[in-house]
Parts: sequence; C-alpha cells; structure tokens
Amino acid sequence: MKQKKGVFISCLACLVILAAVIGICFLQMSEPVRPAQDCGQLELFISFPYGTEKVNVWQDEEGVFCFFLPSGAPNCKLTFGNLGSSGSVSAGGARFGPKDDIRALLESLPQDRILDAEVELEGASGKEAIRLKFLCSENIASMFIDTASGSVEGIHGDKELKEAATMRLVDSAGNGCYSGDMEYIKTRGNSTWAYEKKAYQIKLGRDVSLLNMPAARKWILLANAIDDTLMKNEIVYRYAERYTTIPSIQGQYVDLYVNGDYLGNYYLCEKIEVSQSRLNLTDLGAATEAVNPDSRYEEAVPYVSEDGRIKAVQGLENPADITGGYLLEHIPSWEFEESVNAFQTITGRCYEIISPSPATVEQAEYICGLFDEMEAAMLQPDGVNPDTGKPLSEYLDLDSWAAKYVMEEVFHDPDAVSASMFLYKERDSIDPLIYSGPMWDYDRTMGSYGLNMYTIDSARQVGNYGIYVSQMMGFEEVASLVYEKFADEMVPYVENKVRADIYELNQLIQASARMDTARWGGISGYYTDRNASVDYLARFLEEKTDYLQDVWLGEDDYCTVSFLDYYGNVYETYQVKRGECFSEVPVISSYVALFAGWYVEGENIPYISGLPILTDVTYESHWIGIDVLLQNGIGQLDMDLSQVNPEDLENMAEMLREMQKAASGEEAE
Repeated sequence: MKQKKGVFISCLACLVILAAVIGICFLQMSEPVRPAQDCGQLELFISFPYGTEKVNVWQDEEGVFCFFLPSGAPNCKLTFGNLGSSGSVSAGGARFGPKDDIRALLESLPQDRILDAEVELEGASGKEAIRLKFLCSENIASMFIDTASGSVEGIHGDKELKEAATMRLVDSAGNGCYSGDMEYIKTRGNSTWAYEKKAYQIKLGRDVSLLNMPAARKWILLANAIDDTLMKNEIVYRYAERYTTIPSIQGQYVDLYVNGDYLGNYYLCEKIEVSQSRLNLTDLGAATEAVNPDSRYEEAVPYVSEDGRIKAVQGLENPADITGGYLLEHIPSWEFEESVNAFQTITGRCYEIISPSPATVEQAEYICGLFDEMEAAMLQPDGVNPDTGKPLSEYLDLDSWAAKYVMEEVFHDPDAVSASMFLYKERDSIDPLIYSGPMWDYDRTMGSYGLNMYTIDSARQVGNYGIYVSQMMGFEEVASLVYEKFADEMVPYVENKVRADIYELNQLIQASARMDTARWGGISGYYTDRNASVDYLARFLEEKTDYLQDVWLGEDDYCTVSFLDYYGNVYETYQVKRGECFSEVPVISSYVALFAGWYVEGENIPYISGLPILTDVTYESHWIGIDVLLQNGIGQLDMDLSQVNPEDLENMAEMLREMQKAASGEEAE
C-alpha cells in the first residue's frame, strides 16, 4: 500500500511537471523554421554602401530554404556565399556563381516567392535540388550584431551573462547609421524570458543617438513575442506621449540579425533609467558616489532591517539631500524576497529601488517612510494622514496617477497590479510628490492575456488595473479626475484616431511582420491571419471604451462581480447594472484539478444563473483534486456535472488512466 501511495505521489508530481511543460509548449508553439543543416550552410551577402553583411539561410517545416532580407537589400548587390570558388545555384532559368549578382532572380520570383533551384558545391559529386524562398522587409531599419563568441547559446542559457559584440545599424534605404563596438549584449525579461524569441539589452561604448532617439549607452530590444500584432507597446507609448505628461518610451522598429541569423522584428527602445536623456531626475546615485570613494563601496555590506521591510547597504555616506530622485518599480512579493535593494510598505506593497542602486540605509528608510505616510492617508476615509495632517494630494501627483489608471484600464493591462509599474520622486525642493510612470511593458494588453491561459479577454470588464486603484477610486477627487481624463482624452482618441494609428503602424511593419511570422510562427493561435489580430485590436479598444462610458459616465448604477481562480487570485471582474442578470460566467480550467463550480466567496452558495445582481459579489472557484478523482471516480462525486468542461474531463481522465497504469505496473513489479 505504501508503494502504491508513493507511486501516486510520484505520478502527481509528474503531472504538475507535465502541466508546466504543456503550458510552455503552448506559449512557444512550434518553431516553423530551423537553421539549414545542408546545402553547405548556403549564405547570402548584401553589399551595402558601408560594407557587406552576411545573412544565413533557414529551412521551414516543409523543407523550403528561406532567406530573410532586410529593407533596402534589393537596392544592393546580392551574392550567394559558401559555394566555394566553382560552386553555383541554378534557379529561374539562370546559373549564379559566388560573385554573381542575384537581384534579377528576386525580380523574377513567382507570386508565392518560392522557386525550384539546384545547388552545386565545390568538390561535390553532383547537384542537389532544393526549393528557395526569399522574404524581404520594407520601411524599417535593420540591426546587425556579431557576438565575440559567434554564438548566442551562452546568453540564451543565462540571463545574467554578458557578451561583447559589434553592431551596425542600417536605415530602411540601406544606408549605414551607426557602426561600433558594444560593451555587451545580454538577454532580459521575466516571464518573456521563457520564449525562444528572446528580448535583449545592449550597451554601447558611448552615448549614441540611434534612429534619431536621444543619445544613450543602454538600449532595449523588445521581442514582442506574445503580441501577434507587434504593435501594442508602440500604441500605448504613442498615446502617453500625445495625451499625457507621463514620461513615455521612445522606440523604433528594426529587423534584427545576430551572427548572420535573422531573429525577427524587434522594437529598439530606450531603457528606463535616470539620466538627462531619459528620466530627467536628480541623480541621487551619482550624488552618493560623489561623496564615497570606490573603496567605501567595496567595503559596504548588505543590510536588512529587523522587520525585514528594508533592504539596502550600510557603510556609505549620504549626500546632503536624500529626498530625491528615486526611481522605483512595484514588484511581487516573491521578487522582494530575492531583492537586495528594496522596501515593503505597511500594507505589504513591495518596491524595487531602481535608482539609486545600491541605496543607503538612510535613503531606503526615507523613501519607505514616505510611502508609509502616504498609505496611512489612503487608509483613512477622508484621505488625510492622521499624524501629519497631509491629504493624499500632498503625497501623490494625482494627475499622473489618474492618467495612468485610465490607460491601464482601457488598454486592459493585467500586469498593472503586480509588475512593470514604475514610480518616481524628485527632490523636495523641486517637487515633493510621487509620480506614476514612466510607461513600460504592454505586450500582454488589449485582450491577449488571461490568468488561466493566454485567451482573448472580454472588453466588458473593469479590472481596477493598477496599484492603489481600489482605494483611490473611493475618493471623489480621484474618481472625478479619472472620469474627466477618460472623457476628454481617451474617448476622442479611440473614437477618432485609434484605427488610423493602428492601420498606419500595420502598414509600416507589415512586410517585417510577415518575416517574423515565418521565422517564429504565431503565439496565441487565435487568428491564422495577422490582419485579423490587428482588426481585433481596434475593435477591443472601441468595445472597452464604449463599455467604460456606460460604467463611468452613464447614469446607471453598476455592481462589481468578481471571480477568483484556483489560487484565490482575481480571474475576471465584471461590472453589471444593478438589477440585471449576469450572463458572462467565465470558463476556467486547471491542469491539477477539475473545476467544480462557482460559489459565493466564504459561503457554500453556488452561482445561480438568471438571478438579478443587487450588490457587489465575489465568486470563488471550487475544485476537485486529482487524488479525490483517483480514489472515488467522477460518478461518486457530489457535484453538478453540467459545470464540467467535457474537454477538461477527457484530458483529466486520460491523465488518470496513465497514472493508474503506471502505478499498477510498478506495483506488479
């Protein structure tokens, strides 16, 4: 019996691992192209005015060899490489040797861009028949990076590893914009780091203006791996720059090539950091360095307060004024546990101190104390700190907080409650308030993300997306400001401008996006046609704005209906007119348990369709674990089988059969 129980536990553990593997596979999907392993690693050389770049061939699932060409390539001499001195490629009725320009071949391509070819390598006994395909980008720049090792395996396997490299930047016409050494290239990101299409951070040897953006040394290459449209970050950043005073990120699209391999469409953008060309705050980190020799930094030791709420370094001197500037990022609690430069507020909110880094004990205590004071005010019915007498408006710049919340809600950003949320504060002598911003990380927004799995969200929800939103919207001053900004700024934008913006961007990157899809395939899998995803983007924003006009600006009274997932987190939130029936019960599933229905939180009262909603209500999800299913079987359970998703049940049953088979086999042995 012990052996059988051990087998079950092992099987259960395997099932959890299997669930994780299935989830990762679902996110990454299959990669439709792979490095070509034959044809002598056929190459293409592009003779730009500034010099020659190499582009490697790739092979898709159907065996077609594909070249991904940057914008401007058709204006340059193109030659096949790696043929040897006497090798050739025969295609389109012509034979091309290693020095022959193949542009005429591109001009004669059939409509499907695929043609039959024969490759004859130097010293080979005969010719090899292949199919060739050429895809070419348009309108956007290209970046060519060569790593010191000639590989990306190291940095793809270790996010902390940095590798020296060289970089050339080419504009859409094929003209060189920049060429120089890079101090390093590294991978970056949190959940996005799991994707095969990695995001990168690069650091140049000096401050450089890239594609007319303000000069700096550090730059980010966003992969937008989860965003089928590749446009969501740019849409949000454009809105913030045009309609708000919140600092926004500048970025430009590029086609990225590393060591000759095409890696896809990327968004080259600024890194959020304190500097004159980025977030122009007093640089408290530089001021701290100015009063501390290098030896003192070497001797400084990590510090953790007795209550565990403050993490910094001790042993450093402070400049005369430590009231600013601070750049902070709101982080989840598990990241706080691993952080060495952070603080936790009285309500349990966790913040990474991005700058200064490292922060001194006194600096961390100061900014943590300020947030404690602010939260104490927020917890009062009148929004006034009982000890200092200061209202919330004397702690927070309510204008930036209201504008940021409107964007988070309309653009439907689920990350806004936990991560990628930045705040900043200047010196008191310049500005004593805490500001919301800069904007960052919107690839999961506008209907592409659900907590259960990557699903299309309902636009008819108010998610209270943002830190402190639930508390602050209880104050009339804040709520009125939110509604005003929504009505005066967001509604006109969505009604009159958003479709034009979206379709303009789509035209700009369409050719590059076609290459990116061929290189990486789809991610969400809901639309086989990318243009359908683009159209859905516009429709989602229109539907969300129409809905919020009813909820925020209409005369009807609304109730909040929330649904909690397997872990007790908010899964979906809806606003329902008081007295109306709720008809959008979300579908939910889990790999580790079987959904058993929605119940009023804390009570054993099931959800009943057709009943009018008269007050705010939260429903928790009830579940049946695999161990219960294994012991009793579905037929013996006290549950409403109409709640069961047949597909979930079928998948669960198959897993149980495999587990029982494995358990029986091991016990028999």
